[in-house]
Amino acid sequence: MISNSLTTKDIPDPELMIRTSGETRISNFLLWQLAYTELYFTEKLWPEFNKEEFYAAILDYQSRERRFGMVSAQITNTK
Repeated sequence: MISNSLTTKDIPDPELMIRTSGETRISNFLLWQLAYTELYFTEKLWPEFNKEEFYAAILDYQSRERRFGMVSAQITNTK
């Protein structure tokens, strides 16, 4: 019900959120939609965020185990 009331209701929830500037908070940005999103924090400021840093974020994301609220054992049991 809440998701359908948001302005982002027709947009899929993000899988990766990249936060620049070294801040390790989401600052109330897409609070509902970020529930199962992987977060990547970098010290780089936005103007310095380049292709190499983007690739680093993607590589970091690819190495993660997406559990969507479960623990690793639950994922192993569902395979």
